[in-house]
Amino acid sequence: MNPAPPRVLRPGTAGDVATLLAAHTPQPRLLAGGTDLLVQRRAGLDAAVLLDVTGLAGSAPAVARDAASASLTISAVHPLSDVASALGDDVATLRAAIDEFASTTIRNRATIGGNLVTGSPAADTVPALLAAGAVVDVVTPEGSRRTVPLADFLLGPRRVDLGAGEWVASVTVPAPLSGGGDAAGVLEGGFRKIGGRRAQAISLLSLAWQWRRTADGRLSDVRLAMGAVAPTVVRLAAAEALLEGEAPTAELTAAAAAVVGEDIRPIDDLRASAAYRRRCAAGLLREVLATPRTTTREKDL
Repeated sequence: MNPAPPRVLRPGTAGDVATLLAAHTPQPRLLAGGTDLLVQRRAGLDAAVLLDVTGLAGSAPAVARDAASASLTISAVHPLSDVASALGDDVATLRAAIDEFASTTIRNRATIGGNLVTGSPAADTVPALLAAGAVVDVVTPEGSRRTVPLADFLLGPRRVDLGAGEWVASVTVPAPLSGGGDAAGVLEGGFRKIGGRRAQAISLLSLAWQWRRTADGRLSDVRLAMGAVAPTVVRLAAAEALLEGEAPTAELTAAAAAVVGEDIRPIDDLRASAAYRRRCAAGLLREVLATPRTTTREKDL
């Protein structure tokens, strides 16, 4: 039997969210696009009251740059399509992930907030945000803010660091390492996923990357994040350490691919076996190192 239709409330301000969360027992579920929540309801989730926070998108831009730090604050309640447009040439790894996300129709509804809070290790935007060093901006029941590094926010499948009455307003991506010209290198980033089909597919595994490449091909500030290969999205620390400060030769690429397994813990499920994911994880890193996909222009940093 399908659950009864929920009552949907649409708060206009962050203060309204706090008031409405406190006024209902059990607490309402937040609706920020609803593309995953609708699937959960078809599976039997009973949520009597939903708070649709997408109306808050009108109170702030999809992406805002801090003039002093050059960091980017990215809205958790704007549709992904709006976020991608507002990013322009910034955060290439996130733009690439949004391009691979589901379909145009779903990108016009889905949000970063929803993708984060579901806690899925296969969520497409999460590896990109982790590679970019994102920090999650959480609103408390009192209306104050606390910040949580994304790696600490992710606790396990369907588990994130949100207390009762808390919700995600935005994520902040720090500015890349300072410096210009050939000495610092050009910032590169991108995202690849393996799925059962080209679009509308849950990731069997995914890889996001961000690094700087100097004129002689050496990589620095290497960040590799992989999804759907562990209880949470994970950084590939062993491969990062091998690549840092080096130019990816064939031998180094093979060595980096060989240590990917040190940081992943794939499982067998309906979509793929653990063994298949391990083979694909190493192969995906080899492919990315051979052919970087997306570059952020130095003049825009």
